[in-house]
Amino acid sequence: MHSEQLIDFCQKIIQTESLSGQEEQMAALVKTEMEKLGYDQVWVDAYGNVVGRIQGTAGTGRDPRTILFDGHMDTVGVPSPERWSDSPFSGLIKDGVLYGRGTADMKCALAAMIYGVAELLPSKAALAGDVYVAAVVFEETLEGVGLGKVLDSISVDCVVLGEPSDFKLCLGQKGRAEIVIKTDGENAHSATPDRGINAASHMISLLPQIDNIEMQQCEFLGRGILELTDIISSPYPGSSVIPNHCRATYDRRLVSNETEEDVLAPITEIISQFESRNPQFKASAAIKHATESTYTGETLSEKRFFPGWIIPESAPQVQAALQACKNLGYETRVDYYPFCTDGSESAGRRGIPTIGIGPAPSNMAHVVDEHIHTDDIVKAKNIYREIALALLN
Repeated sequence: MHSEQLIDFCQKIIQTESLSGQEEQMAALVKTEMEKLGYDQVWVDAYGNVVGRIQGTAGTGRDPRTILFDGHMDTVGVPSPERWSDSPFSGLIKDGVLYGRGTADMKCALAAMIYGVAELLPSKAALAGDVYVAAVVFEETLEGVGLGKVLDSISVDCVVLGEPSDFKLCLGQKGRAEIVIKTDGENAHSATPDRGINAASHMISLLPQIDNIEMQQCEFLGRGILELTDIISSPYPGSSVIPNHCRATYDRRLVSNETEEDVLAPITEIISQFESRNPQFKASAAIKHATESTYTGETLSEKRFFPGWIIPESAPQVQAALQACKNLGYETRVDYYPFCTDGSESAGRRGIPTIGIGPAPSNMAHVVDEHIHTDDIVKAKNIYREIALALLN
């Protein structure tokens, strides 16, 4: 049911560029499609998220449940379009494969959610609760902030993510934090360095100690990661000038239950040791703060700290999803996302049971010639439909 229309819709949204903060045209297409399919309610919130609802009635008066399917509308950019075999926004289908930015991550999974949930409409009277599909903004740069706005207005019992997993059922993810470390000094002419305090030199002495911090190990998510991603001194370029400021940024991948304090404490301890040995040494460490504007004009202001999370395999939501796949004849296994997702908000911050399953392999995200098999989009549609049925019956 709806398979041809689904693929046509996927082509449309791949042909529509939607960088973070520029999702307006994509949102309009999603809203129109939900309305055309007959969703009971469709609306756009203040951030520009599009939400569709199908209202079940069988749960009235007997423990109704609410399920939310989450997918993001934004994509990363295309820094080198000339490297692609065709235009990144062509929506070309060749030999059963759809090409373009966002095919794997994750416009086609979102489309499959929209269509899969729509197939519940003829039997919605049998649903023991409501089903929502949320097409959210700004996931690529502020994971979970768009979803958080949706969850502020809807109380849900389970969230289903559509991030790429090659049809494995993901029960958690590493989180992500951006840590900014600063050293301060005093300017001087580089011909007389003894008159200044070199902030860059102080940073260079600090970084090896930070690199040696032992990361926490998790049975399911593996070991945490702390990786230097940029470093810059000021003034820059510093022709004949001792730099008085230096900034380094680390990407920190988090295992479950790690807090901001857990992440910063070992770094601030190292800084304290340096400062106690050298009165001229001044440094600080903090979680980076980001401010972005949505296409609706709202301002998002958020620390770049997105928690990791895990849901146990024994959880009823997991077992229901596994059974749904089995009922369709699709064998799957449990896994964990190696990257950050909107689950940082639903599970990591709010404790809402969250699972994820997507039709593309994770290594297809953000790459040249990103693509997805059209048969897998249809397969995902069927899986999302059956997961919703399993969770609401």
